[in-house]
Amino acid sequence: MIPADALAQVPQYSSAARVAELAGGAVNRSFSVETPAGRFFLRLHQPAGIALGADHGREAQLQNAAAVAGLASPLVYADPRHRFAISEFIEGRLWTPADFEDLAQLRKLGVLLKKVHEIVPPIAAPFDLPALLRGFSESIAQAAPMERPLLAQLMERAEQSLLVCASESRPKTLFHSDLHHSNLIETANGRLFLLDWEYAAVGDPLFDPACVLAYYPQATPHARGLLNATGLANQATSAMLEHATWLYTLLSFFWDRARLLAAGIRSPTPAD
Repeated sequence: MIPADALAQVPQYSSAARVAELAGGAVNRSFSVETPAGRFFLRLHQPAGIALGADHGREAQLQNAAAVAGLASPLVYADPRHRFAISEFIEGRLWTPADFEDLAQLRKLGVLLKKVHEIVPPIAAPFDLPALLRGFSESIAQAAPMERPLLAQLMERAEQSLLVCASESRPKTLFHSDLHHSNLIETANGRLFLLDWEYAAVGDPLFDPACVLAYYPQATPHARGLLNATGLANQATSAMLEHATWLYTLLSFFWDRARLLAAGIRSPTPAD
């Protein structure tokens, strides 16, 4: 189930180690591995993730920078061939969708994101949202030509939203880019950490709160509070955030559509 060379990189691993597969993750497989040296998080990378835009070399460098800042789990080992990665295991409670309805929790997340955006990125890791959207649109059109009219409409709307976002008006920062509840863990003392940095990049920090609102519409009533907590309220209007949220909804739809098409599932679910 787990390659022997991956287990060999877990500190003090032996056949007596306690290994358990963890739930979650649309593409990769993850495991908890407990040895005398402690508990570790082992993730096996699947080729489909790379095809969908994951960059594990970039991930390792950005996760390390976030770990130094105390915002992410320290990386123990990153496979040079990008087949797997091992991090220290953070004990705590994974967030649930209900956390995104709570203004206090969203403010806590906003403060965390502000700290992420203040990290000096160790590499350029540019995030080109227009290019990503075009790439996904083209790959979907090739796999499902009947969807070309819908894709054209969505890309036309995306061009207008990109203009309203005015991303070039904000300094580029490190941002996480995948704020799913399973990527947030809160320790017993209330400290919040971000997991899964495979889509992290350097670009418009507004895309982090936009990602939150795209994934969890129930957070929308607290959008301004989230924006204030991230420190972006003086750099972005509500309209900019609204359009950035739609763009992230579209990116999420394209990502999932491409994944489903690759798996032979063809029923589309257009972004609203």
